[in-house]
Amino acid sequence: MLITRGSQMALFLAARAAADGGGAIAVEDPGYPLAWAAFRAAGARVVGVPVDEDGISIAALDGLARRDPGIRAVLVTPHHHYPTTVTLGAGRRLALLGLAAAHGWTVIEDDYDHDYRYEGRPVLPLAAAAAGGGTGSVIYVGSLSKLLAPGLRLGYAIATPGLTARMAAAREAIDRQGDVPLEAAVAELIADGELRRHARKARRIYLARRDLLVTALAHDLGDALACDVPAGGLALWLRVRADIDAGLWARRAQQRGLAVPHGGAFALDPARARNAFRLGFAALDPGEMARAIRLLCEAKPR
Repeated sequence: MLITRGSQMALFLAARAAADGGGAIAVEDPGYPLAWAAFRAAGARVVGVPVDEDGISIAALDGLARRDPGIRAVLVTPHHHYPTTVTLGAGRRLALLGLAAAHGWTVIEDDYDHDYRYEGRPVLPLAAAAAGGGTGSVIYVGSLSKLLAPGLRLGYAIATPGLTARMAAAREAIDRQGDVPLEAAVAELIADGELRRHARKARRIYLARRDLLVTALAHDLGDALACDVPAGGLALWLRVRADIDAGLWARRAQQRGLAVPHGGAFALDPARARNAFRLGFAALDPGEMARAIRLLCEAKPR
């Protein structure tokens, strides 16, 4: 395991280790733009793979592999896809690991919200299946920022000894020491069980906030927005009615002081963006949520 200053550093180091300072990394599209920025900064080329209602398209990824021999790795967010929140099913998980093994790719698994599963059985990381089944190498990236506080930049990467050594060597060039006092404090929270207790409390609070937001949106904007309620995570993916421009709606909301990321923020090609919003609920208490929905209603294009 390599401790990092947040998951962003871990993603950068993963790209340096997996892509060897060149080659391409396949990413989900729509996906996480800050990961794309980290990969490009590490010298990798970014290529998109479409995502549907079941997660990353394995058929499209297979086709991309045949067209682009420069691919060295693939980034996925299988627990709750960012931004659409869908969970990658068991069949696609196995197919992804098999495809990666066949082509010699490294799978970079960004498990950014693994602590937040509210319903159903827990979903094991891809890294667990890869380790148990010998199906290729996975760099598992996680963070404590969403569990403790966004300003607490403490992440980690778990990988094979060879990949971990390459990541550690790359890290020495930019950050030799890390934040030892912070790491020691968090280690104490883990050891005495405080972090586990905090996680249970946070799940109860965020589940209630998710349900409150879903109910309020259905009541006030059910004619304009639709979503599949995720079994976990910290946000909703809201599909906007076809005759309403999500980008225009987001700009009108911004003018009223409400930031609502729309599909264009998550697309490699903004011209092909989905007509949707990603709306987080974890940071909003009931009063703030009510105000946000009021502003969203006021901003709705007529």
